[in-house]
Amino acid sequence: MSETNVFEKCPAYQSEHFRLRKVRMEDAEGLFSCYSNPEAAKYFNGDCCGDDFYYTDFSQFVKCMEFWESRYQEKDFVRFTIVDIELEKLIGMTEVCPSYKYSVDGHCMGILRLDLLPEYEAGKDIQELLEMILGHVYEDFQVHCVIMKAQEDALIRRNVLKSLHFVPAQDECSIPFKDYFIRY
Repeated sequence: MSETNVFEKCPAYQSEHFRLRKVRMEDAEGLFSCYSNPEAAKYFNGDCCGDDFYYTDFSQFVKCMEFWESRYQEKDFVRFTIVDIELEKLIGMTEVCPSYKYSVDGHCMGILRLDLLPEYEAGKDIQELLEMILGHVYEDFQVHCVIMKAQEDALIRRNVLKSLHFVPAQDECSIPFKDYFIRY
């Protein structure tokens, strides 16, 4: 069990090609290229959010980022900026939300979102990012399992999830949405 409370001291993670760190408001300009990209938006997950996270207006995106920061302060979820280390480029975000909402066994689940620029929607990049996240999320967020959405046409994501031992979630938890996968 992790001694660190991610909502008091947010960790940062690094792999060979990527760095994850808590989102900062000064990231808005760099991240807007992801959240204003219609190809990237195909894979965003807005279930239960009341938003599809696709923005063409920068000021609206900044308001969304302010909301994400407020949810961190309320200890609801953490949004991490994903940085391509070699290019020092912001390429998207991932979110981890520890929740009991869809649990059928009373254990905390980690709801995982992954928003990427289209050029990073590749098997090797998604694999590296998910391996990095999964290497920390269970202990740091004190979750029993992780669930993630991969839409029907997100074939690369689905293949990576399968290779990382995710299985369809509908038989495993009480999530009412389709296209979710779970890993214990």
